[in-house]
Amino acid sequence: MTALRTVLEDAFAVFNARDAEGLHRFIHPDATWPNTLQTGELLVGKAAVMGHFARVFATIRPNIQLIEVTEETPNALTVEAQYAVETEQGQIWSDTRARLTYHFRDGLLTGMTILSGF
Repeated sequence: MTALRTVLEDAFAVFNARDAEGLHRFIHPDATWPNTLQTGELLVGKAAVMGHFARVFATIRPNIQLIEVTEETPNALTVEAQYAVETEQGQIWSDTRARLTYHFRDGLLTGMTILSGF
């Protein structure tokens, strides 16, 4: 297993635990991230990305399982993942697959590109 895959799997475990504070150690200071709550907006900087995760966890209960991980470049992994999302009341809101590319710098996540299914 590559070091980046280990970082990604550890970040997913923290994400699935809805631990916004725990995600800090995985996000690069210069990260950019799509706003998954409002399409079309790109969040810039670690504070904006961390604020986004806090809003996600306050709004929904996501659970993401990696199905396949492919090393695209030395600094990018593409994944196929199953996204199960529940409302705070426990009702299924979405259950779908997505294909995403995660970008890294200095061993930390710098961004995510949505390829399909989100």
